[in-house]
Amino acid sequence: METTTNFRELQWGAEIQLPNSRALSKSPHFVGGRYPCRSVAYVPRMILEDYSSNSNGIKVLDPFMGSGTTAIEAVRYANSVHGVEVDPYARLIATVATRKYSSHEIQEMQSLVSEIEKRVQKQKPNIALKPELANIDYWFDDVNFADLLKLKSTIFDLTDEGKIRDFLLAAFGDIIRACSKAERQSLKPYISKKYEKTPKPVMEEFSRIAPKYIDAVLETGKHKFDGIVWEGWDATDFDVSTSIDLAITSPPYINAMDYTRCIKLESAWIGTADDQAIRTVRNAQLGESIRRHRVIGDEFVSSLARKHFGELEAIDESRYKTALVFFDDMKRNLQSVFQALKSGGSYYIIIGNSKIRDIDVPTHQVIAEIAGELGYNWEKYFLYRIKDHRTSIPRGDRGGKIEFEHVLGLVKP
Repeated sequence: METTTNFRELQWGAEIQLPNSRALSKSPHFVGGRYPCRSVAYVPRMILEDYSSNSNGIKVLDPFMGSGTTAIEAVRYANSVHGVEVDPYARLIATVATRKYSSHEIQEMQSLVSEIEKRVQKQKPNIALKPELANIDYWFDDVNFADLLKLKSTIFDLTDEGKIRDFLLAAFGDIIRACSKAERQSLKPYISKKYEKTPKPVMEEFSRIAPKYIDAVLETGKHKFDGIVWEGWDATDFDVSTSIDLAITSPPYINAMDYTRCIKLESAWIGTADDQAIRTVRNAQLGESIRRHRVIGDEFVSSLARKHFGELEAIDESRYKTALVFFDDMKRNLQSVFQALKSGGSYYIIIGNSKIRDIDVPTHQVIAEIAGELGYNWEKYFLYRIKDHRTSIPRGDRGGKIEFEHVLGLVKP
């Protein structure tokens, strides 16, 4: 096992050690920190540090942006940062976490938090700001539901649409689970009948979280780039407004986490989702079983599926088709990124392998073979053990926790 983080010295197939990602809690990575399945920040940091040391300026792309792990690192080094993401709540978090905040804006946010604390109990709730989600009342007691609506109404009364309101809404979103009856240790929201939870008081939790959000972005004024250039919603079909030097991403896993269900309470309160929007986002997420109904006409992808996990088809045809469609989606993603990259540009993919019905699916190997068919050269490969399994995929009885993530370095000739 290699403990070096010198990117140039990494040997093919090296297993490296990384610090625990929770050490980043006093950085912009704290923003939206409970968003499910966040990738490990130290991997894009290591890659970006190497690339920026050999270039006066780079343009970076993450086609599966999620809550912005790659972008938070990239704005420190890159001339521009570009993203694709289907989930509006993830977009909000990533946008807030990657912006530059001046000392004046920091002071304004500190003053607003104090003003909110003074005004909220006398605030008249704006019923139009109530979450548009079926059975939303089920997840909250009457007191906290009323107080959440008062707090959101106060934020809207004191701010205009834009940067400061986005920041406060992101902090607001972070308290929703704690103030609900849903278990906090589970990624998917549910109310335990065995262990009754005592929800946190709304303003107590907001007063605890909001200052931490402000502390997290204190140093962002030093960043090289401000925010994200959004290039689309669909990671399998997009055009980028400029040529890209470096793409880094962590795609969803096969048949993985239903992100929309995990963050539906937060999304509903923030106003980025209602029932229809949640269905739309879920249907568009790679790895979702609902996508298995799409017809696959690509014989190369089908041949790879038969080669690497063909025995799954006879055991569980539904999950076989889910995996097949996932790799077809990844091929289309690889094509879009290939078109966006400059000649000599690199695409780093961080992905864990899956076990489905006791059959190992070598996800990283299949992706690498698809990339080779599209014209990429596979020039870098290393892996690391996942330390913080809060960021990994709970697999239940379908193979347990994923222990390793693999990093593929693909280059466009």
